[in-house]
Amino acid sequence: MFSNESPYLLIFISGFLGGFGHCMGMCGPIVAAYALNPVKTNYLPQLLYNLGRITTYSIIGGIMGLTGSFVGVIAPVENFQNILMGGIGICMIAMGLVVGGWLPLPSITNKIGCTTTVGRMVKFVSETGSAGAFFPMGMILGFIPCGLSYTAFIAAAGAGVHAGSQAEGFIIGMSMLFLFGLGTLPALLLLGSLISVLGPQLRLKLYRASAFTMIVAGTLFLYRSVTS
Repeated sequence: MFSNESPYLLIFISGFLGGFGHCMGMCGPIVAAYALNPVKTNYLPQLLYNLGRITTYSIIGGIMGLTGSFVGVIAPVENFQNILMGGIGICMIAMGLVVGGWLPLPSITNKIGCTTTVGRMVKFVSETGSAGAFFPMGMILGFIPCGLSYTAFIAAAGAGVHAGSQAEGFIIGMSMLFLFGLGTLPALLLLGSLISVLGPQLRLKLYRASAFTMIVAGTLFLYRSVTS
């Protein structure tokens, strides 16, 4: 039932659905700033922004995969790995339920001054005349608290548990978050033409579908922990 390829596919799908359901709202002001920027070199600003964002995701994912790999390499008892894998699966399921709005807990996606941070970055981009500003901006905004990305980071740590080495754990985690970020890319590139068509209700459904996909991934981790 569980294959090694499943987490990669699920995390890409989650990023794709979350891109239309969540990223369009979170990064909408940034995308709007593209049109205000005096540098209008086709899709260069958009590509640089998203490249910076995906770079941050990939680096954090690699670190999380590396963290998980330490357990797989130094843990002498295999049951400990299974317990940790099950715990990660439970965390992913819980976060997916919170993000999807199915648990009566405060949303974790709009904390730590996200609105203020985005507003300042939009102002910076709108006032600068360099397209190169979009790459570091994307890297910075990649750290903005986001329930889906946090769940993806946890998944990267879980995938790293069974890595054969720290290097393999880093590569696994980095690959997973690269795919997650890549999945969000179509929504942001198409935001300009879809914003008037994709209403808030449909975005909410897509966001919840993405959260559900993360719950499925967490369930697979939990299943693997009790069957291996």
